[in-house]
Amino acid sequence: MPERASLLRSIRNWEAGKYSPRHPYPMLYARALGVDAAELFSDDFDGGGASGSERCADEVVAGLPALSSAQFGELMEHLREQWHSLVKLDNLLGPRYTLASVRTQISLLETLLGPTRGKDRADVLRLAAQYAESAAWLYEDAGEIDQAQRWTDRATVWASEIDDHLMLAWTMFRRSQLAVAEGHAGNAIGLAGAAGRLSMELPAPMRAAIVQQQAQGYALDAEEVRCQTLLDEAQTWAASVSDDGDARSGHGSFCTHAYIEIQRAHCWFRLKQPARAIAVYQTALPALPQVYLRDRGMAIARLAEAYAVAREPEQAAVTANEALGIAQGTGSTRILKVVGSVDRTLGFYRSLPAVADLHTALTEPSTV
Repeated sequence: MPERASLLRSIRNWEAGKYSPRHPYPMLYARALGVDAAELFSDDFDGGGASGSERCADEVVAGLPALSSAQFGELMEHLREQWHSLVKLDNLLGPRYTLASVRTQISLLETLLGPTRGKDRADVLRLAAQYAESAAWLYEDAGEIDQAQRWTDRATVWASEIDDHLMLAWTMFRRSQLAVAEGHAGNAIGLAGAAGRLSMELPAPMRAAIVQQQAQGYALDAEEVRCQTLLDEAQTWAASVSDDGDARSGHGSFCTHAYIEIQRAHCWFRLKQPARAIAVYQTALPALPQVYLRDRGMAIARLAEAYAVAREPEQAAVTANEALGIAQGTGSTRILKVVGSVDRTLGFYRSLPAVADLHTALTEPSTV
């Protein structure tokens, strides 16, 4: 164990940028400061090509002792519970507060994959794929699309090894979401369709999520009738009551009737009918469970966008400012990008106080 004077000297050199900590210092620094090691070293250090959080996660799990069968079972149960907790934390606070922990757990699961075989390996792969898919979503929300695609690929590989059709369908769903974000209608439609065909045993809310995702693609393609027909179908599969935001009911448990109506509003906007989008947002937003803070933030941002296109600049600016608060609090780049688009659309109206306030709030350093 390093002496106190040595540890303090190393910390001072690290803070001054003169030193890149290696094992066991990352864990010691984190313990001394009372924070998570992966969070503390979220920026790059030691120039090794992987991010600081990746390397620190490796340090945290390095030297993992051999586990008895009972210990292995206990650890897996803990990691499953931790996944539910992180999903809930993500819904409330976003990637800024959850990504480092998700990456640390993935590193631990990757370490467990080395010695495990048979059923134990399948259990690790199933959970690792869940965590990888969560990482993909977190990176997408943080605006790091390349990382989102990377982790979607990783989840797909792990799910393929154990023929986990539900997770494979969900990774297809995630790919379709990325395609919509990039404006690729054909890919969005095809990938969502493939997700629906992967298993005949999809839980109803999961099927609802996949069907409404396909509707998003048809909205991009200006296919109004097909889009609205699919949204109506999704409503027949939707979860009647949401969970607590921790996905204990499985993937798609967020896909309630209110969630689908929010997606319907998104579609009306993509179909260039902002007045219809505004009406649906106003009805659906109050019914959206409070735990899904970022879904609410995105819906509010899209509502602001619809107000802007409908030439209601003051209402658009006030609404966008509300969404901006959620984006800043959660680190959601997706929401921030929509708010930025609203600000640009309202450029002509910048003499209005509400519009000027929005522009000022966006250009303050805290927005970045």
